[in-house]
Amino acid sequence: MTLSYRKLPVQAVSAVAVKLAALWLPFLLLMAAIQPMSGRADNTAPLSLEQPIPYCVDPDWLPYEAIRDGVHVGISADYLQLITQRTGIQFQLIRTSSWQESLQLLQSGQCQLSPMLNRSATRDNYLQFSEVYFRSPNVLVSLRQQPFLQSIENIGDRSLAVPRGYRLLEYIKRYYPQTPLVLVDNEPAGLEAVAAGEADLFIGSLYSINSQIQRKSLYQLKVAGWVGLEDELRFGIAEDYKALIPMINQALLAISEQEKIDIYRKWTQIDVITVTNYQLLWQLGAIALAIILLLSVWNYRSRYYNQRLHEQNQRLEQSQRELEKAVTELEFLSNHDPLTRLYNRNHFDRTMQRVQRRSPQSQETLSLVVIDIDYFKDINDKHGHSVGDAILRELAAILLAEVREHDQVTRWGGEEFVILCQHTTTAEAKALCQRITVAIGQHTFTNNIRLSCSFGVAEQTPQEDLLQCFERADKALYQAKKSGRNQICLA
Repeated sequence: MTLSYRKLPVQAVSAVAVKLAALWLPFLLLMAAIQPMSGRADNTAPLSLEQPIPYCVDPDWLPYEAIRDGVHVGISADYLQLITQRTGIQFQLIRTSSWQESLQLLQSGQCQLSPMLNRSATRDNYLQFSEVYFRSPNVLVSLRQQPFLQSIENIGDRSLAVPRGYRLLEYIKRYYPQTPLVLVDNEPAGLEAVAAGEADLFIGSLYSINSQIQRKSLYQLKVAGWVGLEDELRFGIAEDYKALIPMINQALLAISEQEKIDIYRKWTQIDVITVTNYQLLWQLGAIALAIILLLSVWNYRSRYYNQRLHEQNQRLEQSQRELEKAVTELEFLSNHDPLTRLYNRNHFDRTMQRVQRRSPQSQETLSLVVIDIDYFKDINDKHGHSVGDAILRELAAILLAEVREHDQVTRWGGEEFVILCQHTTTAEAKALCQRITVAIGQHTFTNNIRLSCSFGVAEQTPQEDLLQCFERADKALYQAKKSGRNQICLA
């Protein structure tokens, strides 16, 4: 991250402006939220912030959040403190003993807010949501002797432990209904079920699983695969307090990157613990002592070489940790485009090999959408490649925001993108393209550039390779461009 330093007078003026904005922003936003309510025909009282807002959390979900000795701790607690500092809104914790109890209080209205949870279709019925402010991958966990499964598609008939009330449970029931489920109360209970052999696998958030394994010394467990569904954590707010959402979004936007990094590091530090064979250590010590007693002349030299060996072991462990980190980064880069962070062509090619043909008896529908930015070369020629790169990143963000969670967005190359839409007909894929077109039209890109895209859509037919389906979608894209661009053409 690059920092720019300005002269002191400019800093002073900026500081005064920021302080004034911080003092007046909550009042102006609150008045803007309350004013439309005053003319309503019903008897609903206007939003009042004189009393602290009651909220609930997951009491055992570190490092994200937990209740320890009656106090809210974790990542969400630090973010909630920053929200209070920037808006003046006060919050009051309602202590609960389980996440299920917290959800019940949110549905009944006894809790008006939860600071860190995923959005789901069920929760949309009683909560409004802020923008996403923290993301985390979900993983599969098994015993160390079990094989690496790579992804959730390879579970087969293995039993899967899932916490009650979690969005992951809704996801598994919807997209993998044949999976044998073992319902548990929370993530620690799910990990212990796998350790005890009561379930073959557990599905949960990577950071909390690392924390629980270290706290409970469950070193017989390992990460056995990755889940495509990512945690997108937000504030969930009751309908009566939805006027707070703009204030909370504004406050979240004002949190600096350094503050986010500090919170992340504070709660996600992972200690490397080496399990020592003490019996072998004592045997080696006894032999070493005998040698020292018999050959005292070598005492000093032995101590010297032991110290050198210890230092080299420490360097070796450090190198191993750095190597593991590099392997993880390389694995990510092998499947993702470094500019847009979307899947890359290599990953899409493997997907095509996996999907292959659709049999005539298959009831599953699959569609491909090929997207091309109109006149992108003119943008690069006129504004430069750095602006072009910024526009590609912004468009990638729009695509991710508009697609569904089971859709796969790939940067095919240059200004061309591909969306693989599972369980999707041509009509549904066209509706997705229309949503994306509207979102692009409403967004002002870098340098106030207005953008449009052309779309080619094709639905996979029985006995058709995914590559053949892609070629039909690509031909439809060519027809859209030939017809004047900013078009959606169906194969």
